[in-house]
Amino acid sequence: MANAIGKAAIALAALVGVYGLILGALMTPRLQRFALYANKINTLFYHDINNPEEFGFCENQVQPFNISTPDREVLHAWHVLPIDVYTRHEKNLKLPPGDEDSATPLDLLINDPQARVVVSYPILEVHGNAGHVAQGWRTDTIRQLTTLPHTHVITVDYRGFGHSTGSPTEAGLITDGVALVNWVLHVAYIPPEQIVLMGQSLGTAVASAVGLEFLDPKNALHPGRLGGADEASLLASRDLIDRSTVFAGIVLVAPFANLPSLMLTYRMGGLIPLLLPLRPFPALAKMLTDNMVDKWPTEDRLRAYYDALISRPELLTAPEGYSMGSLQIIHGFNDMDITYRQTEMICRNVLGEGEKCINGSSGEAVYSVSGEGRPGLRFEIFGYGGRKTSFSAV
Repeated sequence: MANAIGKAAIALAALVGVYGLILGALMTPRLQRFALYANKINTLFYHDINNPEEFGFCENQVQPFNISTPDREVLHAWHVLPIDVYTRHEKNLKLPPGDEDSATPLDLLINDPQARVVVSYPILEVHGNAGHVAQGWRTDTIRQLTTLPHTHVITVDYRGFGHSTGSPTEAGLITDGVALVNWVLHVAYIPPEQIVLMGQSLGTAVASAVGLEFLDPKNALHPGRLGGADEASLLASRDLIDRSTVFAGIVLVAPFANLPSLMLTYRMGGLIPLLLPLRPFPALAKMLTDNMVDKWPTEDRLRAYYDALISRPELLTAPEGYSMGSLQIIHGFNDMDITYRQTEMICRNVLGEGEKCINGSSGEAVYSVSGEGRPGLRFEIFGYGGRKTSFSAV
């Protein structure tokens, strides 16, 4: 018996030692970002993302293209045609480029007066299941969106992901998000009232930051002002924002309030805790989270976004009468990676602790806020879906 207890003690000590070594390694920015973004873990060795038909899309429904960022990175992106537009122009899309009747997806986007664009920031799982624009069930999400009439989807691999150059950082990913929206605005010529920013998982942090950057390019939540590094690229991206711009809306699926708070409760695959074992040692947990180089304060950015729109109600209506700036946040109970409690935290932060807010403790819940001088605001917690959510509300 004593022998068994001794072996168990040795095994436990070894486990604690390995855990300590991992936490120590994660104090270095390079390893932190590798664990967060895991951008080199993908299926490019047997998937060709320049051949979208391989992923179940129609011939020439998807146009891969590149976007340059202000700091000279090159991003690999997709433009996916909605099914209704593709069906009407299938013959023209299949003609060779020199034919006078040929068409490209970009041609059809520019010349479609009813076009609306979902700028999709792809899923980046915190546990490292990073991939690329076509990995996993991301293509299922894209296909679902393109069943909506006249809904074009523009999505991108951030720097360091897929075929995009560079290495990911918080400031860098925000720069990439701004570059993508600027392409939609200034190359595809789509007006802001026809653009929806949509993010999933870590993409929700990018979409929130990009929405705030366009609304208030001088906001105090710039990563450099938060003490983060690598702000030059983001500063350069702001040169492309010539005025305060509000979009039709922002849709966030399975967001998190901020990265440090997520790490304190996060379980990889819903099973393996990262910092949960440190709950009895709050000082140590705080030291680790304080030293995270990329903090992604989404709840604070959304509060700044919401408050800025309330302070400038003239931005809530486009000249053509479109309602602007709505914010919709969706979360599933069965999300094993990012708990729906994170959405509750965001709601309390955006509306203020004293205000009524969504509460999922009693089951599925919906909470909406609207009114004169306020952007539309909707929180929804439902039973199933995780990040495979229905986007009919887009």
